[in-house]
Amino acid sequence: MFGLTWLQFLLLALAAIIIGFGKTGITGATLPAVALVAYIFGGKVSSGIMLSALIIADIPAIYHYGKDGKLKDVFRVLLPAVLGIVLGSIVGNYLDDRQFKNLMAIIVILCVIILIYREFINKDLQVPQSKWFHYIVGIIAGFSSMVGNAAGPVMSVYLLSLSFMRQRFLGTAAWFFFFVNLIKVPLHIFIWGTISLSTLKYTAVMIPFILLGAFIGVAFIKKINEKIVKWLIIIVTIIAAIRLMF
Repeated sequence: MFGLTWLQFLLLALAAIIIGFGKTGITGATLPAVALVAYIFGGKVSSGIMLSALIIADIPAIYHYGKDGKLKDVFRVLLPAVLGIVLGSIVGNYLDDRQFKNLMAIIVILCVIILIYREFINKDLQVPQSKWFHYIVGIIAGFSSMVGNAAGPVMSVYLLSLSFMRQRFLGTAAWFFFFVNLIKVPLHIFIWGTISLSTLKYTAVMIPFILLGAFIGVAFIKKINEKIVKWLIIIVTIIAAIRLMF
């Protein structure tokens, strides 16, 4: 099936469901998908396949939550995020696949640590209001998004620490990642060569599973124990990230 074994196909379908669920349900849930897709295709190639899938998943996220987002909050970190994206593209261009996967794994694990800190240790974390802090967050988010498609926890900590209500948080995050992901597309096509007709066929396979995950996220996010799901996400992500490194 498109050159995949049945196990690889099932893992890809699972990753797609996780992507859709992470965009409309629990933020940070896309991290296991990053590691799963990298396990199937390798580090750099997987980043392009993930990007195409994430853009597809951004659409239902914007449809459901975009109206609650504030573009002024998005643009405050979007411009420095572009700088981070450019830096990430330069760094990634000089790494072989083994080094790229190691860097992805490190970024994912660091993001998990941030997620754990914000969710379970210091829920009242406050951020500085100076412009330099927003620029630093934007650069880190852009870099981690370009290299590992793993900026979710960074932005989650940032937006939640601004005391955003859930709907404003989801709406702002939806617009931010939609813009960031679109900005990354030309770099993946013309510099890294990780988005092409041969990779888009895998994205096409993922679409129905992404939509299924998005439906699950919207329908069940208020009915499930969010803390248990987040711990499952953290555990699975750590295992997958370690598998990437070894």
